Amino acid sequence: MPITDRVASVFHKVFQFDSHRVSAATTPEDVPNWDSVGHMNLVTHLEEEFGRQFDVDDIMEMGSVGKIIEVLKAKGVED
Repeated sequence: MPITDRVASVFHKVFQFDSHRVSAATTPEDVPNWDSVGHMNLVTHLEEEFGRQFDVDDIMEMGSVGKIIEVLKAKGVED
């Protein structure tokens, strides 16, 4: 399954956000409850889904789905 689809699935789990509406351009302004607490919940679920650990810089960089995908690819996750 492509990274984008897996990330969309995590968004659905964490935020009950329609996974079909998730794109690289999706930001916290687009997703209800993607606030600081929601962000940490998202990070936890991403770590579980992809088997990677994120440091503070990674977490701070994840300001959009596109950035999340960039961080995942930098951590060795492939499509």
